[in-house]
This record gives sequence, C-alpha cells and structure tokens, in this order.
Amino acid sequence: MKSKNYKRTSNNSSRVFDNLSEEWWDENGSFKALHSFNLIRLEYLKKNNLQKSFNGLNVLDIGCGGGILCEPLTRLGARVTGIDSNEKAIKVAKKHAKMKNLKINYINGELSKVAKYSFDIITCMEVLEHVENVNQIISMSNDILKKDGIFFGSTINKTLSSYLFAIFFAENVLQIVPRGTHEWKNFLKPNYVKKQFLKNGFHNFKVQGVNYNPFKNRWSLSEKTLINYMFFAYNS
Repeated sequence: MKSKNYKRTSNNSSRVFDNLSEEWWDENGSFKALHSFNLIRLEYLKKNNLQKSFNGLNVLDIGCGGGILCEPLTRLGARVTGIDSNEKAIKVAKKHAKMKNLKINYINGELSKVAKYSFDIITCMEVLEHVENVNQIISMSNDILKKDGIFFGSTINKTLSSYLFAIFFAENVLQIVPRGTHEWKNFLKPNYVKKQFLKNGFHNFKVQGVNYNPFKNRWSLSEKTLINYMFFAYNS
C-alpha cells in the first residue's frame, strides 16, 4: 500500500478548529449546530448500514475532531478509530472518552497512520470541504476499506444558496458557525464527489439532502441538496 497524506485546503479552518478545541463538548457553544447534526448523522448511518448492527464492526472516523461521532458509535458496539490532524482536538477526544469510560483508538496525524488497518465502515463528516485533494482521501479510503465496506460522508454543495447560508448568514450574520470555517471555492457538487468515488472503485453512490433550521437548531433529511448533503458508497 502506498503511503499517502492529504493536505488542508488552507490554514484558516485549521486555526479556527485549533482555537476552539476546548469547546468540542460544549453543546451550547461554537459546535452547537454540529451536536444537533450528530443526531441526523447517526440516524442516516443506522438506516444505511447493511449489516444493521454496528456491534463488532471496525469503524474509522476521518477528521474526528473532539470525538462527537466516535463516542455514540462506540456505544452502539463498534470498535472505533478516530483520526485527526489537529493535535488539540485529539487530546480533547481522548480526555472525554476516558471520562466516559469509553475505549476508542484516537490517532493524531494523517491517514497514512492507519494504512496497516482495515475497516468495515469509514465515516468522513464535514471534512472533504476542508482538504486540498479530495480524490486522494477517497483513494486512500479504498485501500483500507474492506470489500463491500461502506464509506459515509457529508459535505456542502457548491451553490449560491450554500454561499448565502453556510458562509454569509451562518458565519457573519447569525454567527452559528465560527467565522473562517468555510471557503466557498472548496465546496463540492454531489456529481463531482460521485465521479471521484466511482473512479476509485466504489459503487452504488447515493446522496441524501439535509436541511437546517438555525432558529430551532434542528436538522432534517430532505430531497434537496442545495446546501448540505450526506452520501454513502460501497467499496468493490
């Protein structure tokens, strides 16, 4: 297997997450919307996991941050590895897991650090819009995902609506997302993401739109993919 790394698109989002690392588990802080989103993410994962149960499955969470998805997956019985290039976030994740008496394998670094492992499921939530080479992450995931394993992801569509809501209103007006978190040029159209997965040997790529009500801090599944969307694909 080739040793590969992926690069962040810019230092802006890295600095944002670095500065907010202590807030990962504050459900009313800067990650309030993300904690709310976690409920829908888990619903989506449960619904589309062909094995129905997560018990005993090896799961990798790419860009795990403070571990807010790793912990509920662990409680569902999965053997979870969380990896993130942000050292402060990993320290927070380890500390919180220990406090909750949860066994999670947290790794600080790039994907090459898990090249020797293999996984039944890979999750990559709100990460692809922050990296320089999307194709490289998909290719690396193909290498470490078992045959017929599932890759679950979520990201933001590249539309006028996504600029207006995810950046202008969310970051500057409503301030529900820290300023500098996103760059519109790095948002990804679903067809582009699908093309990259199919090119790298995945199949059965499916997209699911997601809506967010900032006034109620509530997410819901939708047929529309104008702003946020989730997806999954199977490894061949």
